[in-house]
Amino acid sequence: MDGLRVGVTGARRGEETAQLLARHGARPLLGPTLEADVTVDDARIAGETHAALAGDPGWLAATTGAGVRTWLAAAERTGDAPQLRAWLTRARIVARGAKAVGALRGEGLAVEFVSPNETDADLAAWLRGAVAPGETVVVQQHGVAGGLGPYEALAGERDVRLVAPYRCGLPADATAAHELINWACDGGLDAVVATSAPAVHNLFALAARIGRAEALRRAFAGPLAAAAVGPVTAAAFEAHGVAVAVMPQRSRTAELVRALTRWQPPEGGGSARTGDGEARVRLDPDRSTVHLPDRSVALAPREFAVTAALARRPGVVCSPQLLARESWGHRDRKDAAQVRTQISRVRAKLGPAARALVTVRSVGYRFDPEALADRTPAASEERADPPA
Repeated sequence: MDGLRVGVTGARRGEETAQLLARHGARPLLGPTLEADVTVDDARIAGETHAALAGDPGWLAATTGAGVRTWLAAAERTGDAPQLRAWLTRARIVARGAKAVGALRGEGLAVEFVSPNETDADLAAWLRGAVAPGETVVVQQHGVAGGLGPYEALAGERDVRLVAPYRCGLPADATAAHELINWACDGGLDAVVATSAPAVHNLFALAARIGRAEALRRAFAGPLAAAAVGPVTAAAFEAHGVAVAVMPQRSRTAELVRALTRWQPPEGGGSARTGDGEARVRLDPDRSTVHLPDRSVALAPREFAVTAALARRPGVVCSPQLLARESWGHRDRKDAAQVRTQISRVRAKLGPAARALVTVRSVGYRFDPEALADRTPAASEERADPPA
């Protein structure tokens, strides 16, 4: 990573990310694109807490570590801490990801389930099967959530209550973010790192404010790489028409930095792009569609999920277990066979472009963007599927 110029969009731990990149030889530029801890009035949090705990609900869905800590801190200030802590010891607690788990365990609380994919949709799907009709679920929302979102599926037969201890917004002082955007647009960066979907959406919102949104998209269509910590952040890039070039196999900042150490800046945009600078494969998560230079291919949700998990990690071999966990959250002995089925269906739909989905014998699969430029078949010795 010696000399790699990397823009860092994170707020709360952006400095830590920049330091980690620097230790690996990169030249980081910190430009936070969001304000992670927009103050929420204590009276509002107290009101939400009282409403949430009425009737002693049986479940808590914790989505972020920051939310758990902020909620408890606010309860200390408002005098609600004894009631909140007593309820937490009785409730059945599930968590969206590792940071929420860490905050809960730091308070001595047991966690019954953690989303394997670390997404709200995955957690809501699990709760739908676990929470009986008539029961109540309290959802600790993260900073940008609005409404029930994926937890809407729980409503109706179940009572779903929301608590939002903090908010995320645009930075009060966007000078550093504007500097990052200008460097990115003018060819001064090799990659831009994002560790949350809000950071990505705000990146483009801030670029639009200074009239550089289209220039930023053009930069990402060239040699500038989008590096995402996980699938939710990757989907945010894709919502703005940007193909993700780097994503780790686990959604951890340290893993993202390690993935960047193995990535090399392409010359002239690289083989993942056409001569016009367009991505050879562009993902549309909202429509489960893969856009190729000559056509668009609609896929079933699981087909798209497996394809996206590979395309977001070009050149990286992914095991069937990883693809299954990221695509539908299962950890089952039949997952490898299900992945193989989805890959076969995608290949049939992609036609000649199917050569980009390469089977690595007895290991897994990888996405090879060079195969989209090369009209020769993929190496036959790599086409045997891994065992189920």
